[in-house]
Amino acid sequence: MINGINVCGLRELVQDVKDDAEEASVEYGVRLDWLRGTRTKVRAANMSVGHHRVVRDLEFEMDEPTQLAGTSAAPTPQETLLGGLAGCLAVTFVAGASAMGITLEALSVEIEGKLDLHGFLGFDSDAATGFEKLSYRFIVKGDGSEDEYRRLAEKVRIHSPNFATIANPVKLEPDLIIVEAAQESV
Repeated sequence: MINGINVCGLRELVQDVKDDAEEASVEYGVRLDWLRGTRTKVRAANMSVGHHRVVRDLEFEMDEPTQLAGTSAAPTPQETLLGGLAGCLAVTFVAGASAMGITLEALSVEIEGKLDLHGFLGFDSDAATGFEKLSYRFIVKGDGSEDEYRRLAEKVRIHSPNFATIANPVKLEPDLIIVEAAQESV
């Protein structure tokens, strides 16, 4: 066990994926329900990891700050997105460090980005509605060398699923289901 990572288990996963390509398939899902105003609740759907079904009983809420018509009761969707990216970068960093035999004492990931509300509010059709640039940094303390950490940070950029999802075009397939409104009884 290094950094709380079961290195033997990690090696077994690598071998399982080498032996059976279906073991590499991980399926995720969420369901978001609107609560009121800008507040929403997200529930993690059960997932599959290779041939294994994994029960998920997790949920979290999102909101906007009062300056964006919310109640500041929970992180924003953007903070949640950046948190998901930071979490994936951190897991990939820790797993990579563990595989390299590096013991970490501390790791932080900081991400910053800027949005322009002109696009979101429809004031300027040429204005970007999303982040045009995200800056991120690893703050690490452990027994690795600077060169090892730099190589590891590069590997994280290459191997982090959330980094790849944000950095590369993703095909989004929209759908719409309309539920009839309840009829009032007379």
